[in-house]
Amino acid sequence: MLRRIAVFMILVMMLGTAWADEPELPQSPDLTPEAPAEVHTDTPDSPDAPAEVSEPAEPDNTDELAAREAALSERAAELGALADELTEREAALEQQEQEFASRASILAGKIRENAGTNAVLTGRESQLSQRETSLMERERALAWRETVFAQESQKFTAASATLAEREADLAKREAELAAREAELNAKVAAKEAADLLTARESELVKREAALTEREATSARLSELEAELKQKEAALASREEAVAAREAAASEQERKLAEAARTATEHEEALASRESALTAREAELAKKNEELEASTSVLTAREVSLVNKEGEATRKAAEIAEMETLIRELPAFDPNSSTEAAMILTYKLPAERRRELIAMQREAYTRYSSNRITLALESYTAAYEAEPNANYLAAYWAGLCAERLRGRRDEAETWADRALAINPDYRPAQELKRRLEAPARRRSGR
Repeated sequence: MLRRIAVFMILVMMLGTAWADEPELPQSPDLTPEAPAEVHTDTPDSPDAPAEVSEPAEPDNTDELAAREAALSERAAELGALADELTEREAALEQQEQEFASRASILAGKIRENAGTNAVLTGRESQLSQRETSLMERERALAWRETVFAQESQKFTAASATLAEREADLAKREAELAAREAELNAKVAAKEAADLLTARESELVKREAALTEREATSARLSELEAELKQKEAALASREEAVAAREAAASEQERKLAEAARTATEHEEALASRESALTAREAELAKKNEELEASTSVLTAREVSLVNKEGEATRKAAEIAEMETLIRELPAFDPNSSTEAAMILTYKLPAERRRELIAMQREAYTRYSSNRITLALESYTAAYEAEPNANYLAAYWAGLCAERLRGRRDEAETWADRALAINPDYRPAQELKRRLEAPARRRSGR
């Protein structure tokens, strides 16, 4: 509305300017200022003007006024057309303003959405940074635990070897003890046989003494035979009784001697068995002590194995937790990402991927500290660890070779290796185009 009023005021001002620019008409000295000569216009005649002028000597002025009126009419028509055009333009401008207002509101909404999205992305970025820090701490703890586990494994291997040696020594000693026991048994048997021979010799000595006594007695009897013959008659009955008693005494003496020999042999056998049993008991006690020591060692070994199993279980739980956290992270684009975490997209075992990530981070530490040659060696080792999968290490090795003087061909070779593994890897494609650009420029010149 304000624009329409402004347009109307502009038209009025233009009309006023046009009227002001017209030259004043000459007036007759006999005419009053209020009553001009007769003019044929569309305006009504003034009531004070006379009907006729006595001096009709101005026809040219009337034609000139008619021409000016026609020009003013044309100009008014042009101004009307201009007003209509301005009205149309105003409507178009209002429509454009409305469209601009709607677009501005849409843009403001998008700006608010972008602000919210940026806030969400900032939060997610901070969360990812915290998760990455947590993962790095867990990786360091895992590496430390793996080192401790390796040390414990080495100790366990050494202890197992020592235990195996001790077991072999124990088996050898048991074999030696068995051989000694067999030897002692043979000696005991030989001693028992010797004791039997000694007992038989003592019995023979006793019998010889008895025979000697009997021979002496027989000689004495021969000497007294004469006297006995004299007393034969008197002593015949007594001699028979004495002979009977002597036979009984001999028989009793023989039985007593046999009983004494049997008792002696039994006592000697018991003594030898008791000594053998005592030695055997001492050996068994010693073996029992050695077995107890071995049992304690084996118990400690079992405890160590249980602890190691628990450590392995905890390690597996940590690995599972780490893989869960990795799965919760946003997916990396394997065709554009250059970060070490992109190795998680490799189709390799989790342990192997962790090793490659550790190697990648070590190489990047050297690269960021401007030790390019050492970084190239580290990236080369990481690539050679998995030459069929680790195209990220090949790409970074190409970057290192590009920064070294006179090794652009090697850098191009590394780019080709990365693209041989993943032809869609865009950073390697860009590196290859950058390396081939000077050669194309030279060929173009």
